[in-house]
Amino acid sequence: MNMRPLSMTALLLWSGLATGCRNDPAPEPEGPEVTDEAGTCAGPQGTDLPECPRLCDARAQGEPPAAGADLSRDIRSTALNVKLDSLEATALIQVAGSSSDTLSLKVGSLRITGVSGRCGPLKYTVKDGQLDVGLPGWASSVRVDYVLQQSPDFDGYLPSGTSFTWPSFCGNLYPCHPALADGATFSLQLENVPAGKKAVYPESIPGDAPPYMLAWAVGDYTEKDLGRTTAGTQVAAWYLPGEEAATTEGTRHLKDAVDFYERRYGAYPFGGKVGSVSANWGAGAYGGMEHHPYWHVAADAMGDRLVHHHEAAHGWYGNGVRIQCWEDFVLSEGTSEYLTARAVRETEGEAAEAQVWSAWRTSLERAVSRGDTLALPDGTCNEIDILTHPLWSSIPYKKGAFFYRALEKQIGTEAMDQVLAHFYQRHVGGAARMQQLLDLVKEETRFDPTPLANAWLRQLGIPAETP
Repeated sequence: MNMRPLSMTALLLWSGLATGCRNDPAPEPEGPEVTDEAGTCAGPQGTDLPECPRLCDARAQGEPPAAGADLSRDIRSTALNVKLDSLEATALIQVAGSSSDTLSLKVGSLRITGVSGRCGPLKYTVKDGQLDVGLPGWASSVRVDYVLQQSPDFDGYLPSGTSFTWPSFCGNLYPCHPALADGATFSLQLENVPAGKKAVYPESIPGDAPPYMLAWAVGDYTEKDLGRTTAGTQVAAWYLPGEEAATTEGTRHLKDAVDFYERRYGAYPFGGKVGSVSANWGAGAYGGMEHHPYWHVAADAMGDRLVHHHEAAHGWYGNGVRIQCWEDFVLSEGTSEYLTARAVRETEGEAAEAQVWSAWRTSLERAVSRGDTLALPDGTCNEIDILTHPLWSSIPYKKGAFFYRALEKQIGTEAMDQVLAHFYQRHVGGAARMQQLLDLVKEETRFDPTPLANAWLRQLGIPAETP
């Protein structure tokens, strides 16, 4: 994400399932497969959940369990089908086995019309934006039928046809667990796209992703092929009428930037095609949002190569490696901002990168003068509201980037790249904290980054020696 800090309303402007029927009562390990008369229990196909008679007969214990609250049950994957004309939708959610016989999901403004499992309807209640379901501990899937609503407030599905769920509004788009550390795989199918329009969205996201990452955009899009990386990843851009020139300029080096990230830090985890999508967020909007593999860029920012590079970098830090706590926001945004400058160095040369750092120094000075804050307030974990806390500003972006630049000057570019690559490869698909990265720096380089981290990230002001 790369957005301008504004007031709350303007703030957001700038800014399936491979499981069969198994006899595996929790908490015991899975047992022998229970098959139907055809010889096997068919696994879910998209959002269809075939019945499994012999499993249901074997598990028959009278009434299904009563609805109850349990937000701790792990979600493994979510398959969605959305009809864009009626906004009727179905979510098929695969969960981990559990000793609990309940499941809770955040559903925000969704209107729930039915909840069922393999063996028929399930008992459920909806209160204060939370869906509580009675789900046997041995059950692996639940189907939720619902109707979603459009919202102009950047907290779900926008009237412009673009979804926006960062940071915790996934429940206005699909039943979810919004905790940013939670990861799941996704599949998505959009039906009844308006005539003359194109829907840009990933049909599947194979790697564990944060709940706000899934998104789509509907509009009069033209796709621009930008080529393939050395690893074979296809890179593209989707622009709206009148944006061809800006898109050509802004994405001139995007394929090479993605190629650099792949070669230097590790394989991209979210599929074989990536790219920037122009998001119709309205006049005055600027920046982007890390909805990988097709990240969104404000229409007014389509000509800004730094926004494209930054959002692409989130495939490695912010999405590929999720942050465990909002207090670690700098691990996502500061790292991606630094990787943006590194991409400029690799694709355009050191002189172009120097211009970026000079502009960022000016931006940082202005941000500090307007209202400074700690870039890494990591004495707590998820005790802040990112949308109201001072951390939601450009401070963690710029101070984080300058911290990495100072660290690179101490340990060298090769060591810096290796640390970021090793950290990514160790944590991809999971969540991590900034302190873990600092610990890895010391472990691999014997250089203690604590004084630099304290000066740049845990104190106010700008260090006197700015690289």
